Amino acid sequence: MNLQEAEKFWNWFEENEDWIKVNLKTQGLAVVEAVDERLKPVFPYWKKELEFQLGYNEGKGEIFFFHFNNRSLIRDGEKLGALMPESLRKIWRFLTAA
Repeated sequence: MNLQEAEKFWNWFEENEDWIKVNLKTQGLAVVEAVDERLKPVFPYWKKELEFQLGYNEGKGEIFFFHFNNRSLIRDGEKLGALMPESLRKIWRFLTAA
């Protein structure tokens, strides 16, 4: 896991949170592509497509990160979730799943 890129990812997410929330339902693909672009550098060893889902309803958001039962992705996905800024934790949950 690239910790510097993880920090950059969360900084970007925090700065663009309003855009993400507003556009998730109407321009979901654009949001997913923007998140994916910033998430890939966090996991430079993973050459396949990263998979995640975003949801935002009634003032609560969820980020599901899929690890495919890969030990490195499990460990680093949990680490990425732990690095989520406190300000985002008030609204967002980061979950890892197979």
